[in-house]
Amino acid sequence: MNKPDDPIPAKEGTNVLASLEDRRQAFGSQLIARSWARSQQYGISPRDRVLFDAPVVVRPKDIQDHGGLLLRAASPEMEQLHGALAPKDWVLACIDMEGVVLSSIGKCNSASQELNQVFRPGAQFLETLVGTTGPSCALEERETVIVAGADHYLEEAHAFTCMATPIFGLDGGIVGVLDASRKGPATSLYCLESLVIAARAIERRMFMELGNVLLVHLHFRLDILGTPMEGLLAFDGTGRLQGANRIATQIFSSPGLKPGMEFSELFDMPFTHAVCYRRYDLSVPFRIQTQWGSQLHACLTTAPDKKAGQQPAQPRPFTTAERRPLAPQGPCIEDQAVNSALERARKAFARDIPVLINGETGTGKEVFARLLHEGSARSGGPFVAINCSSIPASLIESELFGHVEGAFTGSRKGGAAGKIEQAHQGTLFLDEIGDMPLELQGRLLRVLQERSLSRLGSTAVIKVDCALVCATHRDLLQLSQEQGFREDLYYRINGLRVTLPALRERSDLERLIQRLLQSETTAHAPLTLEPAALQALLAYRWPGNIRQLHQTLRLAAALAEDDGRIGLQHLPDEVLQGVPARVMAEPAVERDQAEVGGTLQASEQRAIRAAIEACQGNLSAAARSLGIGRATLYRKLKAMEKE
Repeated sequence: MNKPDDPIPAKEGTNVLASLEDRRQAFGSQLIARSWARSQQYGISPRDRVLFDAPVVVRPKDIQDHGGLLLRAASPEMEQLHGALAPKDWVLACIDMEGVVLSSIGKCNSASQELNQVFRPGAQFLETLVGTTGPSCALEERETVIVAGADHYLEEAHAFTCMATPIFGLDGGIVGVLDASRKGPATSLYCLESLVIAARAIERRMFMELGNVLLVHLHFRLDILGTPMEGLLAFDGTGRLQGANRIATQIFSSPGLKPGMEFSELFDMPFTHAVCYRRYDLSVPFRIQTQWGSQLHACLTTAPDKKAGQQPAQPRPFTTAERRPLAPQGPCIEDQAVNSALERARKAFARDIPVLINGETGTGKEVFARLLHEGSARSGGPFVAINCSSIPASLIESELFGHVEGAFTGSRKGGAAGKIEQAHQGTLFLDEIGDMPLELQGRLLRVLQERSLSRLGSTAVIKVDCALVCATHRDLLQLSQEQGFREDLYYRINGLRVTLPALRERSDLERLIQRLLQSETTAHAPLTLEPAALQALLAYRWPGNIRQLHQTLRLAAALAEDDGRIGLQHLPDEVLQGVPARVMAEPAVERDQAEVGGTLQASEQRAIRAAIEACQGNLSAAARSLGIGRATLYRKLKAMEKE
């Protein structure tokens, strides 16, 4: 039986292509079999010598103009990916829809010399010219593909392995491919995963190059936001759709996306509300509902206006004068104490000084860390968060430092990068670091000091460059004195220490309640707070802080959906414990009537009688026509009978 990397021999007296079906079965790839069939139709012979003499159709001096947006977006991601791949003999190439090599990166060594010649900028790699290769097959099939050894149609390519993945443009259609090739077999699927992520990052950069648009970042999973795997939609100033990446088109596969669609056709939110949310930037995600009822996590940013002479959003150092303005109405920084802490932390963070955030559970420590990241020169890099208290002690070492294949039972095939490695050129956020196992603290300290690490089961050294933000609800200094936390690690991570106030200590509690309630309100079902309910929320001590408040308001909004007003009866028992009994016994309708004059009261009663008459006495239908709950209508009728 032939090995995967061995060519299948032709039978005596038959054409070399007669065993196409045998090849398909041997390699289990219908995709490659289709490519071979097309190559045969093009009249190419497997023995042709064309790979190293592919025609140059674009002169090197014209590549920049020819490559345009794709080339500008691909170059920085290719540089970053090439530095991360191992072994170091991979050659990366970005190829456009015409098969033209726009850019290639490879080491100048004997292992890469041949591929550097193959992927010359300006050379053309279409299936009609070179048959089945990684990039040519990916262009035709619009799918990620591995073409290894004798999978190649041309015999002169049998010594190589190609991995290629499509790059999709602003309309969700393919605009090119990203290819990684080396002489010899592939080392692991980790390289393929890295290639796919880099392609998604290129797509993301193309959206950032758009001028004067509102970008909607969205996904079903909150942890995907801000990564290359998020969905992206671009809207112009009037709220009309200008572009969508491939992931967004998959999310909105039904009813489908069309250029020019209005924002309100997709989301249960007016476009004007979205423009207001824009000030949150990527630091404060929120929930958004589609018109067909799906719930997504989303956040909003803007791409620079090129007509106004602004430059595309790229990672670069921010001076004090350039730093992004604080969002004064963002839910994290309406309180003066939080605002002041953020200003101090941003100055330290800009100098690569680690920040330690103290605060009770639910005070917004991760949101604070994201604000630091997004307002810094590293905002174009990844924000990687890990909760040290939520991962089993047996797995946290692998999660932090990564592992190679076979490092332990159940290890991932091909190994995996750890969180620290994933945060390269970005920010690493270690939440609840006080709960990190003591035996791992020493290794973390060495990584922070040496800015390098080795994966579990490996001695290879990997350089890492990431900013550090840590958070905990514990007193680390006291914990270190009790031998529960390494003292040297404490002083390494405690560059600047900030303490976030508890919710009960904040001066902006009422504004925060209204803001969070607004996020649970839709245009079709507006909600308001009755005065007594607001006072109960303000009086409660909130041991779970912002997280508990948000959950309480979500519950109240769901229970009060029919009434349109949140009253005491919609709040949890623990919030009502401190509310005086006389307030609890006072019907909401009587409080409302005490606040309005006789004219409004009479108008309300006339409206109620007219609705009941129009509905022929059906009280449920009358309540719906008035936009109130049936129970509310009963209370109002009872009050009218007493008068």
